Amino acid sequence: MTNGLAAALARVLIGAAVLAAVIAALVWLAGANPLSVLRALVHGAFGERYLVAETLVTAVPLAIVGLGVMPALRAGVFTIGSQGQLIAGAALSTAFIFSVPVEEPLVLLTVGFIGGVLGGMLYALLPGLLRAYVQVNEILSTLLLNYIAGFALLWLLKGPLAAGAQTATPRSAPLPETSLVPSLLEGTRLHWGAAFVILLAAGLMVWTRTRSGLVYKVFASNEGLAARLGLSRPRAVVTSFLVAGATAGLAGWLQVAGVAHTLYPSVDGGLGFAGILVAVLGGLTPLGIVLASLLFAALTTGAQGMQMGTSVPAAIAVVAQGLVLLIVAIGLQRKRMA
Repeated sequence: MTNGLAAALARVLIGAAVLAAVIAALVWLAGANPLSVLRALVHGAFGERYLVAETLVTAVPLAIVGLGVMPALRAGVFTIGSQGQLIAGAALSTAFIFSVPVEEPLVLLTVGFIGGVLGGMLYALLPGLLRAYVQVNEILSTLLLNYIAGFALLWLLKGPLAAGAQTATPRSAPLPETSLVPSLLEGTRLHWGAAFVILLAAGLMVWTRTRSGLVYKVFASNEGLAARLGLSRPRAVVTSFLVAGATAGLAGWLQVAGVAHTLYPSVDGGLGFAGILVAVLGGLTPLGIVLASLLFAALTTGAQGMQMGTSVPAAIAVVAQGLVLLIVAIGLQRKRMA
């Protein structure tokens, strides 16, 4: 076992143990039996074939977003715009699909993929340029753009992309059957988009071992040295933003064409922010991010089973996630300051 793999496994196992301890403490404070609640949580995530598939369905966009922001975070560029970029990718891919007058699956899947990636990249370009050339704080700009994306999506779903039939909530018409990402496991919502996680993780594992990957890491701590090695500030910032935007947009297309089969207002579902947190929990390593996404996804799907199997509300899992990430963030900050 390599040192990197061992470190990633250790980090996630420690995170899982801390998570279990936090949940048990919260459940105990709520007056319920921690062991029975934890059993219900695990069953809700892995108890049945369909539940395992649901856990993987949740993990896919988390991992893709997390892997996409990894280069930016390693370079010290703290973009939190994945939510808006995911929405932009979902919206543009839907618009592209409806604009193509053919029903050939290969064409529609390609168009949807291009629309998702392009939408995310375009929405990430503005804050990237502002950060690179005007020194606008990327946290502030991306946060504001997230809100703008949400309002723009509502406008689209009430206007140009609105469903023909009247619906209780704004949404687009169902996507054509031939534009949907094929199912990976029959009888479940798990789709072939999961393959992108493997491809991205493998690609980033190779990239981190290249000269480019090392220079980006140097950029975070010594910008002058990185410049002498050929990586200027504008190039580092804009490239990081574009990669993060492309992957978030990809996740948006997969949520529409692989899971929901329609565009709806809550298509982001908190996945943008959660993906960034998964990247942090995974130690900014590809394998760590994939494992952390599985852990977070299991907690999300398991919480629903926990709520149905016991009287404990699923919100406890969200509180536990927040506490664990706070602990991880404090640990990372102390490590950087050491």
